[in-house]
Amino acid sequence: MERGLNDRTDAAPIAEKHTHLDKPSKAGNVVTERLAWNALEYPVPPSANRMPYMLGGITFFGILVLILTGVFLDQFYNPSPLGAHESLAYIMTRVQLGNWIRSVHYWAASLVLVTIVLHLAYVFWRRSYCRPREITWWSGTAMLLVIFALAFTGTVLRGDQEGGEALAHAVAGAELVGVPGVVMTPDFAPSTSLLARLHNAHVSLLPLALFGLIALHFFLIRHLGINSREPKTHVFTMHLRRLTGLGLVFAAIIGMVAALFPPGLGFPAVDGVEVTKPFWPFLWIYAAENTLGMVGMLIAPAVIFGFLFMVPVIDRRPNEAGGRPRWVSATAAAVALLYLIALVYGIFAPKMQHLGM
Repeated sequence: MERGLNDRTDAAPIAEKHTHLDKPSKAGNVVTERLAWNALEYPVPPSANRMPYMLGGITFFGILVLILTGVFLDQFYNPSPLGAHESLAYIMTRVQLGNWIRSVHYWAASLVLVTIVLHLAYVFWRRSYCRPREITWWSGTAMLLVIFALAFTGTVLRGDQEGGEALAHAVAGAELVGVPGVVMTPDFAPSTSLLARLHNAHVSLLPLALFGLIALHFFLIRHLGINSREPKTHVFTMHLRRLTGLGLVFAAIIGMVAALFPPGLGFPAVDGVEVTKPFWPFLWIYAAENTLGMVGMLIAPAVIFGFLFMVPVIDRRPNEAGGRPRWVSATAAAVALLYLIALVYGIFAPKMQHLGM
């Protein structure tokens, strides 16, 4: 069986090798000692420094970029139905570096959505959801759900035609759900607009949920370790240095892409008109709507996220017992293939009217 992080045979060589870290030097280690930086000198396997294992860290780095740029953008944003679009135009044309920072926010969101999906796929491939890591998997899946919710609310906040159509679809979906979806209807809180409530969710409720899930996820990884049979011959601070360097490289790439390909802003939303496609991460849901009608936008996420949350329940075979059951692998392959086909179809599918159908 895999040994834990507190196993003396693994931890002892690391502790002996880095005992100098417990004795701060006269210069640089004074702050380190007071910030308890030594607590990060715990042993990890060498595989932690490989790219597939760093996808989660890159996702976290992208979230930090989103926080910094989001705080800046929110200083100039007006969360009212009449002022949202105008405030975005103001950011893009009159705020110094406003258009570039908005573009960085957009591309960082795209990066986070890609890396978290790849991270989840690799964790599934490694069967790192098996006992005792079921809750680690569920917290990661919940993070994916929250990040999708943040992407949706961020689209709506633009106040342009694409954002208006996204909001109209959400309201229609909420009405299909019934009582559980009432919070997403304008009548839930008549004293304020639905756009203002979604803004509050985007900058407070959803980030708080995300931070809580990240804290739980990191806590479990720290104490359960990553799923690897390699001896723990490296230390986490080495991993952290490499991850920081890789994160800075990605940040530089995002900055360059943001400068070269800034996202546009459509015309102010017109109610009852459906002439756009959604933000690219939601094109698989758009494809389901094209095929199944409005109910498709409920069925597609239910299938994908339902399967992800059920993975530790339907595959309870211990890692030591070998690979996962074939039917689980076949189901996962079918779900992944369906997702990719729907995503590609959504890109090339003709624009269709869904509202009112």
